[in-house]
Parts: sequence; structure tokens; C-alpha cells
Amino acid sequence: MSKKQTSLESFFATGKRPTEEPEEEPTTSKKKKASFNRQYQESYLKYGFIATGDSHAPSPLCIVCGDKLANEAMKPSKLLRHMETKHPGLKDKPLEFFERKKREQEGQKQLLRATTSTNASALRASYLVANCIAKAKKPFTIGEELIMPAAKDICRELLGEAAVKKVAQVPLSASTVTKRIEDIAEDTEAQLLERIKKLPWYAIQVDESTDIDNKAILLVYVRYLYQEDVHEDMLCALLLPTNTTAAELFKSLNDYISGKLNWSFCVRVCTDGDAAMTGRLSGLTTRIKEVAPECESTHCFIHREMLASQKMSPELHSVLNDVIKVINLIKAHALNSRLFEQLCEEMDAEHKRLLLHTEIRWLSRGKSLARVFELREPLQRFLSEKNSPLAAHFSDKEQVAKLAYLCDIFNLLNELNLLLQGKMTTVFKLADKVAAFKAKLELWGRRVDRRIFDMFQTLAGILEDTSPGPAFSRLVCNHLSLLLQEFEHYFPTTKDPRIAKEWIRDPFVNKPGESSMSVQQEDQLLEIANDGDLKRTFETTTLPMFWVKIKPEYPDIATRALKTLLPFPTSYLCEVGFSAVIATKTKLRSRLDIRNTLRVSLSPITPRWDHLIAEKQAQGSH
Repeated sequence: MSKKQTSLESFFATGKRPTEEPEEEPTTSKKKKASFNRQYQESYLKYGFIATGDSHAPSPLCIVCGDKLANEAMKPSKLLRHMETKHPGLKDKPLEFFERKKREQEGQKQLLRATTSTNASALRASYLVANCIAKAKKPFTIGEELIMPAAKDICRELLGEAAVKKVAQVPLSASTVTKRIEDIAEDTEAQLLERIKKLPWYAIQVDESTDIDNKAILLVYVRYLYQEDVHEDMLCALLLPTNTTAAELFKSLNDYISGKLNWSFCVRVCTDGDAAMTGRLSGLTTRIKEVAPECESTHCFIHREMLASQKMSPELHSVLNDVIKVINLIKAHALNSRLFEQLCEEMDAEHKRLLLHTEIRWLSRGKSLARVFELREPLQRFLSEKNSPLAAHFSDKEQVAKLAYLCDIFNLLNELNLLLQGKMTTVFKLADKVAAFKAKLELWGRRVDRRIFDMFQTLAGILEDTSPGPAFSRLVCNHLSLLLQEFEHYFPTTKDPRIAKEWIRDPFVNKPGESSMSVQQEDQLLEIANDGDLKRTFETTTLPMFWVKIKPEYPDIATRALKTLLPFPTSYLCEVGFSAVIATKTKLRSRLDIRNTLRVSLSPITPRWDHLIAEKQAQGSH
């Protein structure tokens, strides 16, 4: 029998405590009292207290001074002591007094919650409006000067004064809009870099220009893989403080990409062919290839098309120069412009103004020539009244025929130029367009040899009554031959990407792949070409999406295909970006730092509004 049992039996028998000492408990442990949470009673309101905090262990809160006591004080004696000590003059107040105080406090809570909710909504609205201002390329002051007054007027007429008060809480000052655009630009850039790093291969296009304040800007666009498809976005807009040499261009670009991306995954860079960009020894592309071994360079298709269309015979070039002289004679003098416009109105001409010819604008030449040909009768009359020798050009049938031919051929070149423009283009699609135009030039040359001009609509219209002489036919034929020669120079058939890489566009045609393919890549291509399930997938998805989907199963051949589909064939997006620079940075905004505004206005990525708002404290407008 244990000692403990013996002691208990002795205690019950004699009624005396046992002489043996009980077992000692560890000195480090002490018995804890059982926890007890007091609950709030409605009767406690007569002492000026209400419950707050956790419902299981509420704390008493004085509605007079706002003191919060511990749960242990949740009993009448301690609550009364607080009232007698802190508020002796209120201890005899009736219950109705404290009920009114309770209602006032509850109203303040509701007002605080409503105010907080309204401020959060106003903060979100402030970001949304700033985003719209940037995308519309408008001055930041438009928010406070136009958008807010207009929004108030609309709400006042449709929703009443209560809605006007809510709208007035949206902060839209110029400084606030500037900060909002900075936040949106940072978030958009962070999202873009995260996307690129998931599937690291990317391609870029770069171009350099100056704004209205003569600040040099280097625009860089990126094309990358994301969510099983190809996406493109503005990577960065870099300010060049001094020179625009290849060394300065590379330094600015390298500083940005080295700090945020990896040059090793850049597969190609597309430029406009400028010497600073494509110099063989020290151009930008040469320097990029030194840090990105797999990177290749591409000369923009659109700029090559423009170079190929510049050469022409001296006779046709003389006609073009005369047209430019006529345009400058009228457009350079305000009085001549007004007189010519009035003359066009009197002669019921469809258009009343000439268009300036600008070398740097892709479609300028064709549109200027077409407008001059359309207004040739008013021009002849106007120039005759001015006793200008240029009037004779519009009465000479041969000169008019040459002008008509130039209108037609440059209109056709403009159509090709438009086909080469656009987003998400591939080298295969543009190579198709150029090859088709080269074939047309060859066909047109053969038809002109037979004195058939029906493919030139404007020229055919004025030759209905008169047949052109052999000299004119020879002139047109020589120009078409020269065009074909220039196109072959800038777009050589031997370098046509469709010849060796047609397997990328259609891997099921069973054509041989590239000679540089490894045995493993050739085997994977043959497996793909003979897979019926993959063929059905190919017919129902886009080309980049198809290669991304099969990349886990055929990594080598899919990676090779994607590296061909990723590169930009043109620098079209950079040209669009510089148009946005012109629209955004005007004479009245010449000191604006364009970079954040450009990113917000040009990026297709949707900002993470909840993320942006969570980092800011909601405050209403003052």
C-alpha cells in the first residue's frame, strides 16, 4: 500500500492530519487560478459604461471620457467607483442621459466607417482618373480645372447635391495626378518585368529621336512570352543627356537591362538602320552582340521599303521636284493659301488645300502627289494668274501623264507600307507581302511592255483618249525594273526567311528543316509532323501559342521556333511611341519628364488597383 493511501486512511480514522509530509511540488510551478471572463449587463449603462472588444471577454468603455477598463472591472462596484472618482457630477444623471450618449457614440462610429469607405473610393477614383489623363496624353492640370467641375455639374443635375459632395472628395490636383501616374508606371513596370522573367526569352526594338525641347529619347519595346502567347510592350524610355552616339545609346540601354533583365536571353534587336544603330565596328547592335551572344540584328522592313522606293529616273525625279515647288509656293505664303482655297471653292473642288511633302513621313509622298493631281486644274489657273512658269507643267499632257504615273506607283507603295505596319506582326507575314509586291512589279513591267496600263488607275483614266508613246512606256518600264532591282537589294530572295524556316509556320508540310538543325531537333520535328493530335491543335490555335504548348514535350525544336517568332520585323511601335511623345510633350509642357506618362499611355498592362490603393492612406480632397 502506498504512503498516500495510508495517510488518507489515518486521517479518516482519527480525524487528525497525518504526521507524514505530503509530496513536495516543484518550486517553479504555481497553481493558476481558473480564468473567468465577466460579461456585460445592460444595467451597467446607468454607470456610463458600454461593452467593447471581444464578445467572449468584453471590456467596459466609459462613454463620457472614453476610458477603457479591464474585463476584471466589469462589475457594478468598480464601475461606480470610476463614475464617482472621474465624473462625480454625473452619478445622479438619469438612465436616459447615458442612452443619449450611447446613441451619439454609435453615430460617430457609423460616420467614421462611412468616411473611411468614402475616402478609399475617392482614392481609387483618383487613380482611375489619373490613368485616363495619362492615356489621353492631356495636361495634369485638366483634372482640377476641367474633369472635377464637369463631374460636379453632371452629378448636380442627375444625382443631386449629395453626389456632388462625394465627387468633391476625389483628389485631382496636378501634383496628385503626377504622383498617381508615377505609382501606376512603377506598378506597370514591375508587372512587365515579372512577366518577362517567367519565360526569359525576349526580343527588343529600339529607336532614338528628339522631342520638342530637343531632349534625346531612346525608346525600347520588348516582345516576350506570357500565358502561352506572345505579348509586346514598352520596356523603357531613356533620356540621353548629351550625345546620341552608339556608345551613349548602348550605355543607357545596358544600364537599364543589366539591372533588371539578363542580356543572355535577348534573341534579337530591331532598328531603323541608322549608322549609330547598325555600325559594323561600333554600332549599337554590334555592342549588344558583345554582351548577348545569341542576339541577332534586324533592319526594319518599313524603313527598307522606303529606301527601296526612293530611286527613280531623272525625268520622274524632275516631275516630283516641280510638284514640291508648287506646294511650297502656295503653302509657304499665307495669302497664297487663302487665295488658292477661295479659288478651289469657286471651282467646286472636292479638296481646298494641298498637303506638304515630308521625307520622314512614310505616306507623305504618295498623298501629296495625289492631292496635286486632283487639284491640277485650280493649280494651273492659279499659277497662270501668278505668271509662274510652273503652270506649263499642268497643260503639258506628257508631264501630266508622268504625274499620274507617280501618283499611282507611290499610292501602291503606300498600300504596301500600310500592310507592313501594325502590332504583333511576324517576319513570315511581312515577307509574304514583300514577295507579292516584287512579283507584281515583274508582272507590271511585262504588261507595260505591251502598253497596258490598266493596273495604274489614275494613269489609265487620262490615257483613254490618247495612246502613250514608246518613250513614255519605256520610262515607266525602266522605273518598274529599277524598283524591282532595289527591292531585291533590300529584300534578297536568298535571305527570305520562308525558304529555310517554313517549317515554323507549318510543321506538318514535311519540308526539310534548316541545315544547322541538330539530329535531336530534326527527330522532334518529324515526330510533330506525324502527330495527328498536334495537327488538330495547330489548326485551332495561333502559331506562337502552338509552339509554347508543345515546348514541354519538344523543348529543343519549340525553343528554336519561338526564337524566330519572337523578334520584331519592324520598328513600328517605336514610331508610334514617338507620335505619343509629340502629342504629350507640347510647347506648354516642354519641361515634362515624359517617361512615366509614356509608360502609362502606351502599356496594355492593367494596373493592380487594389495593390496600389492598399499602399496609400485614403484621404479626401481639401
